[in-house]
Amino acid sequence: MLAAVAIAIGLGVWQLDAWHAGRAAATRDLLHKPAEPLSRVMTGDSAFPASKVGQPVQFSGTWLGAGTVYVSDRPHGRATGYWVVTPVLVGSPGTGSAMPVVRGWAPTPSAPVPSGPVAVTGWLQATDGSDAVDPNPDDDVIPALRIASLVQHVDADLYSGYVVARVVAPGDAVAGLAKVSPPAAPGVSTFTAVRNLFYAVEWWVFGCFAIFIWTRWCRDSLAPAQDTGIPGAPMRSIAHDRPHG
Repeated sequence: MLAAVAIAIGLGVWQLDAWHAGRAAATRDLLHKPAEPLSRVMTGDSAFPASKVGQPVQFSGTWLGAGTVYVSDRPHGRATGYWVVTPVLVGSPGTGSAMPVVRGWAPTPSAPVPSGPVAVTGWLQATDGSDAVDPNPDDDVIPALRIASLVQHVDADLYSGYVVARVVAPGDAVAGLAKVSPPAAPGVSTFTAVRNLFYAVEWWVFGCFAIFIWTRWCRDSLAPAQDTGIPGAPMRSIAHDRPHG
């Protein structure tokens, strides 16, 4: 019984790991699928499309270097530093909207300010829902990447999300900065690798069945024999036939 249960548990864990690995592989595939034009996903006036979190998008525009901010307490490996965020004006001045772009990570709140035209490919992200309070609203360091925190730094309408840069052309704007991975990945289908999950549950059911069979066997083997005196009938303990008192 112990061997059967151990094997069933091990095979179930193996299938559970395969389920996680399958979903992780599907997520990586979604992160690196071809980018869609930003205009097909959202506009400057539209609400953030929740189903498009992590969607690779591409767009072109002009850097608004004066709106560069630094998001504090951002981990990179074992270090903690800052995201360098510069908005890109998509469209014409006065009519276009600005998309905040995470150019990269820096150990200190400083980086060259870009200017001129740019083409960006990156992952679309929803703004940070943190309620952290900015201790100094007048500087260019913010505690969370929220539209409300960017409004006073950017002289243009803002998109209701931001983009983590994957490719920036020309690349001078990201030179010397560490790449940032998207905080949120696209959601995979509920049925992705679900067969492995079912196999894991099946193996654990087999383990429970082995325990059940062993319990029944112990009960039948250790129960006292009873003799009823009738040929072919089960035996009954003599103690039950003795008068009391």
